[in-house]
Amino acid sequence: MGGGAYDFDVAQEARSSNSNVFSYRGHGGTAQEATQRQSVHPALSPFGKHRECNNETPIVVAMDVTRSRGDDTKIIYDKLPLLIGQIIMKGYVGGPAISFAAIGDATAGDRAPLQVGQFEADNRLDEVLSRIWIEEGGGGSGQESYELAAYFYARHTKLVRQERGEGKKGFFFFLGDEGFYPEVNKEQIRHILGREATENVPSAQVFAELQRKFHVFLIFPQKPMAERKQDIDAEIKKRVEAAGGLYEGVDVRASLIWDNRNDLDLHLITPANEHIYYGAKQSSCGGWLDVDQNVRGETTKPVENVRWRKGSAPAGQYKVFVRNYRFHEPDRAPTRFRVEVEVNGVVKHFEHTISGKGETGADSDVPVYEFHFDPNQRPEASTAPRREYESYSDDVILSQWASVIPPEHILKIQDPKAIVDVMLGALALVGGERELDSYLSDMQEREQLDLRQDQALETLGGLASSISMARSAVSGSVPMAPTRTRSTRSTRL
Repeated sequence: MGGGAYDFDVAQEARSSNSNVFSYRGHGGTAQEATQRQSVHPALSPFGKHRECNNETPIVVAMDVTRSRGDDTKIIYDKLPLLIGQIIMKGYVGGPAISFAAIGDATAGDRAPLQVGQFEADNRLDEVLSRIWIEEGGGGSGQESYELAAYFYARHTKLVRQERGEGKKGFFFFLGDEGFYPEVNKEQIRHILGREATENVPSAQVFAELQRKFHVFLIFPQKPMAERKQDIDAEIKKRVEAAGGLYEGVDVRASLIWDNRNDLDLHLITPANEHIYYGAKQSSCGGWLDVDQNVRGETTKPVENVRWRKGSAPAGQYKVFVRNYRFHEPDRAPTRFRVEVEVNGVVKHFEHTISGKGETGADSDVPVYEFHFDPNQRPEASTAPRREYESYSDDVILSQWASVIPPEHILKIQDPKAIVDVMLGALALVGGERELDSYLSDMQEREQLDLRQDQALETLGGLASSISMARSAVSGSVPMAPTRTRSTRSTRL
């Protein structure tokens, strides 16, 4: 696919009207409306499909659309239609065609774990974007299905001119802030991609295959750990409240989530030694199991919730544990789960695996937490980082990515609005063989803010230095450090 020319007049006219470039057959036009859709558009389904590019330079822009991206995803979504125009106007690469993709979390049971658009070079790009569903799923594990997207594009894209030796190596931009799963799951290959697979495939192998076709980059919007914690914890709150459970206004609450159809059960022993579970959902002291899911394996995003309303919980010792009542998944594999416990306003998180040997019933019991509740004492919440958030730390995430792509291809940004500038910069430096100073001059001509230019200099500096050193090694010259001269003209975002 590909071919055609992007018509800027058509795009400008569409954006200036109520029926903007994101509108398509009744689908909402804005990023906010895109979150309301409930299924993958058939044109973006990867099941049994491949994507073909006949243009000189194939480009993939793969967005993380899970909850952890927050409003950043919507900002990216709304800015992406400008990308093709900037590439063409500045001539950073020849004959570009772009495939937009959206990445969710297949392991967590997202309904849209992967959406893939055809390679296009004209206004059909706007049509592809209008079809993307921003599901805002994810499972709160610090990982999303980037490796599944890598597998699809490594093995199920046909880059026609590249295969004939005429085209150039493509560009692949992952836009995300989490890690990937260590293997591409064979069941996901079958059920999501519609391909036969007899075994899991190591993610490192898949990323190596992808890099034979594309220059692969990660654009990593940085977030303070406090914001990351909010993103992680929001999934539990979302599930509890969506199921009709009480999340806020409690003395004591224990919430359990997991990401398959097995029937896990949350159990809690009260100070009076009453046992709250699916067989006795309410205690005489006011405790209540108000959400009990997956009795029939009805969802891949289940939740269970036990709580006491504020002012009702008795003082004394409590005990929380989890039991696997029944397997609904055919593989009977161990299940990873998370429990959030709130006691007198202090929230703690616990992550464990259950049924490592296929156990059910009491043999599968996993102790989670024992605590003492005093209604007259409200302890201060700890500000120290907890171990359950370690998989979300920048160091852990970026170290994993650096093991499969060149470290200088990890482009960290502070402001999501800079994502398009950074992608264009990478294309200019690698594809257009420009110097960083030259690209920064382009940004000045586009009347970008000095702050945005400074951010581009910081983000792209490592990539520019590695390219300069490689060129110098060939020519024998000494590489020069990039600089930037301040513009005196008025600037804008």
